[in-house]
Amino acid sequence: MSASVIKYIGRTTDFKGKSLWEIVGSLKNFGVGRVIVRSVFQRYPEPSFMKIVKVETCPDEERRRVRVWVEKTFRGRKQPALTEIYRTSYKTDYQLIPKKDEASLLAAVNDVSASEEILPNKVEMPPLMKKYDYRFIQF
Repeated sequence: MSASVIKYIGRTTDFKGKSLWEIVGSLKNFGVGRVIVRSVFQRYPEPSFMKIVKVETCPDEERRRVRVWVEKTFRGRKQPALTEIYRTSYKTDYQLIPKKDEASLLAAVNDVSASEEILPNKVEMPPLMKKYDYRFIQF
């Protein structure tokens, strides 16, 4: 007998963590005031996290989705308005930040400087395109 081979079908994911329902369902007051992160956003050097403001459960959904409003901080910049998370709440990509680490994460946002990189509004034409004669092309 030969060893059986397991073939996985479908797209692979890089998710690490739990779904939002698993996190807020086990916390007191559904985790209002706590800080969560998505592992997808941890690839950036600047801090990216979300602070839970309001939670609505949706028990009718078969995938156990939950509607959460958060104060989102992306790459060290706080978004001006609350962000609603509903469509991505089923993904197992969320992690809860321990209370002892929340203060250091919130303080790191103030350390990020607001440096904006100004890009030129014109770019030099590629070499091959320079050699092509545009006089004969009709637009």
